[in-house]
Amino acid sequence: MKKVYILAVLCLICQSSWAQIRDFQTSRLTSTAGTGVASILTTESALLNPASAAFFQDSSASYQRNSASLKNQDRLRNSRPDKFPKDNVSHGYFLADHSGPLKGGVAYINQDENKYKRERMAIHAAAPMGESTSMGVSYRYTRDKLPNSQAHRHDTFHQVALGVVQIIDENTIVGAVLVDPTRTNPGDERLLGGFQYKIADKLMVLGDVGYQYTKAYNKAYLWSAALQINIFADFFIRGGQFFDNVRNFKGTGWGVSWIGPRLGIEFAQKYSDQFARNAYVYKDENIVDTSVSALIKF
Repeated sequence: MKKVYILAVLCLICQSSWAQIRDFQTSRLTSTAGTGVASILTTESALLNPASAAFFQDSSASYQRNSASLKNQDRLRNSRPDKFPKDNVSHGYFLADHSGPLKGGVAYINQDENKYKRERMAIHAAAPMGESTSMGVSYRYTRDKLPNSQAHRHDTFHQVALGVVQIIDENTIVGAVLVDPTRTNPGDERLLGGFQYKIADKLMVLGDVGYQYTKAYNKAYLWSAALQINIFADFFIRGGQFFDNVRNFKGTGWGVSWIGPRLGIEFAQKYSDQFARNAYVYKDENIVDTSVSALIKF
């Protein structure tokens, strides 16, 4: 009886420390460690700030492939029920239409990570509120399937995100996003703000801050920062760092991309570790996210 009790406690710890699958990130967001609330991005409008879609004229389609692996895996996992699977692959399909006065797009995401599965469909729209201001809204339908031990259980929820972008001048952009204001999935609600500033002709700095506004700001906050270097006309190198006190993760990211007039390809990696008590990621372990993507504009 004592052994059964111990095993039950261990299972509860594993479930509580990894309560839900991590949010999907594109190659661009992976490279900047998630930074980009104030960036003018087309594909990422479906995931982060929908307001940035208002500044585009070309339509586009994008495919994103992400994989997650565990670096320096602790040998204790071999004798415990929380062994990290080798196959953790996620796919994202994005289509954006910027041909009319109301810009927007749709996305379909299929995630498979750490015995969790997620299907998410998203639609977003944005419109200018003047020459340098835009507002946008996104709707997300999400269906999560819990690990194999609870294969009969699903979590389904609907979420809304509201965003705004303000171009201050040719060097400075600011933005903000309110995520899940109706708290359809408690724990996801947050307020994010960010900036993008061009330091020099080929160098840009980005920064985001946010917090889970239903809790004390000093107990549920997050921040991220990144640099982007433009080499030649269409080749970019990015690097970033993040700290998330809501999900208890921290880490770094980097990536490279080539964005041509009609085509683009990107590669990025992010290294994350979890610092909470009873964390799923053990001490000295890192989650390594590898992302590749292709973009076509038309």
